[in-house]
Amino acid sequence: MTLKILAKKHVDRILRYLNEYGECYFGQIKSELEIDQSSLSTLLTELVNEEYISKREEQEGYKLPKSYYKLTELGKYSLIIYEEFDNMQKMKSKFHNEINGDVGQVINIDKADGLEINFKKGN
Repeated sequence: MTLKILAKKHVDRILRYLNEYGECYFGQIKSELEIDQSSLSTLLTELVNEEYISKREEQEGYKLPKSYYKLTELGKYSLIIYEEFDNMQKMKSKFHNEINGDVGQVINIDKADGLEINFKKGN
């Protein structure tokens, strides 16, 4: 279940947010990340169950307890996965840019040799 939950939509944003801001209550996370209440509640419960985050409830002065969430050591460690994924995306983008640049150079060489290349966009 570990990798499956890390791949879910919004999980990276939640973990990164908690890493940046520390312990936050449900309303803060919901407001800042603009995730609907039901989805956020489900994701936070799953993250608590998998021990990526911890939950603390504060009853004082509230009808319902106020829930606070904080990144655990496992949660902090999981951020490495997202960092590596970001690095892979950057490398992929750089690779595509280099390939596109090489194609342009080949076409320019062909044109310089008197060859004419026409590209027709398909329907």
